[in-house]
Amino acid sequence: MSKKSVVYRVYTRKGQFHHCYSALLEGALGWAIDCAKVVGGSVKEVTSEGVETEVFCCSKEPHASTN
Repeated sequence: MSKKSVVYRVYTRKGQFHHCYSALLEGALGWAIDCAKVVGGSVKEVTSEGVETEVFCCSKEPHASTN
């Protein structure tokens, strides 16, 4: 069985495309998340069919208490 091609697209907080990582590379999702944190954006997993699913978003990240 062949593995489907998946990429992780990083978008800025304004929704603009910033960067893309191939899921075939070990650690790609982690790199994409780190990149999204830097630009304050999000990561979407994109299937070979073009279906995008958000897998990380900085604005939905839990925030630590300031107490």
